[in-house]
Amino acid sequence: MAKRELKLSWLLCGNFIVSVGSSLLWPLTTIYMHNYLGQSLTTAGIVLFINSLALIAGSYLGGRMYDKDRKNARRWLLGAIFLSTLAVFLLIFFNGWPTFAILLLLDNFGGGIAITIENSLATGIKEKSSRQVFNMLYFMQNVGVVIGTLLVGLLVEISIEWIFIINFILFAFFWLVVYHHYYVPEAALVKEQATKKGHDKTPLRYVWVIGAILVLFFAIETGYSQWQSNLSIYMESLGISVKSYGFLWTINGIVIVCGQPLLNKLLDDILKIKLIYKLYLGAAIFVLGFFTLLFATDYPHFILTMVIVTLGEILTFPTIPAVVDNLSTLSEKGKYQGAVSVFAALGRAIGPLAGGLIVDNSSYNMLFTVMIAMMGLATLFVIVVAQFNLAKK
Repeated sequence: MAKRELKLSWLLCGNFIVSVGSSLLWPLTTIYMHNYLGQSLTTAGIVLFINSLALIAGSYLGGRMYDKDRKNARRWLLGAIFLSTLAVFLLIFFNGWPTFAILLLLDNFGGGIAITIENSLATGIKEKSSRQVFNMLYFMQNVGVVIGTLLVGLLVEISIEWIFIINFILFAFFWLVVYHHYYVPEAALVKEQATKKGHDKTPLRYVWVIGAILVLFFAIETGYSQWQSNLSIYMESLGISVKSYGFLWTINGIVIVCGQPLLNKLLDDILKIKLIYKLYLGAAIFVLGFFTLLFATDYPHFILTMVIVTLGEILTFPTIPAVVDNLSTLSEKGKYQGAVSVFAALGRAIGPLAGGLIVDNSSYNMLFTVMIAMMGLATLFVIVVAQFNLAKK
């Protein structure tokens, strides 16, 4: 009897469901706490910071679970999804303050465990190469963002509870998909041998470059998180509706889905530029996007800015782990890929809190100026460190 294994189609299906569900909730988190629950931007930032820490803790725990008890990864994944599903179910009935923040914490902790185990299971898929598998996951994730952010604008005008109801249905369906189809791939069970032999250390000059890239990723995620938190309040203060704000994320997803293949074709296949130069270009575009925010006062301008920022995202988000993978040795790939996830999560954790503090004590223009300076300096730092160390023989 053939052993049941996780198929790529079901992995992509699960990733899509989670992406739609997540895209219903995160665009509204700051707006809901500030406008519906009467909390300050600083308080909202603290909640998002603590939730990001829960996500980091869940991610770490998920990785440990997978490494220690790989055979039962499906069981651990089911437990994690149950936590998130329970949290969202309770939000339908208990969405006041501080219950909303507490249940959001539970949702993020379960989500951190689930995401890590799901990505770990993806490494055992052998229907396609690892690069193709993760490219397809990234694509499906953004298709989910397009649909989720379209729905959120419609649902919020009916009732905020409908956001939680649809989220619950999606997470419950994901639990059923995992229960029936997420059997650990055989390749994942026999994968540990090669790396145990290697004790080769990544050369110090490459460690410097990786460190600089991690600083840049932290800066970019700190800036990017403003779009997912404080920018929603800023746009509302300018008379732009929540529905219009949500549609910006639909535009973000459409630009990624349509633009990623075209940009990769142009830069990788036609111009054949090095990955590190692709990273420089993406970081510079991010800085440009935030510079245009200084002059954004109407919706068309925010659309233009979102398109620019999204182009930066296409060039940086997939490129950073790829560059780190190229620079790290076999025995340290897991360590440095883990560091990529941690620095990104720290940026998402600190960004809303720092942004809220700056806005509460100064202005939105000061927030944008600080983000421009931080990302700009981090970009220059990467260029100097990389050019100096990668030029060495």
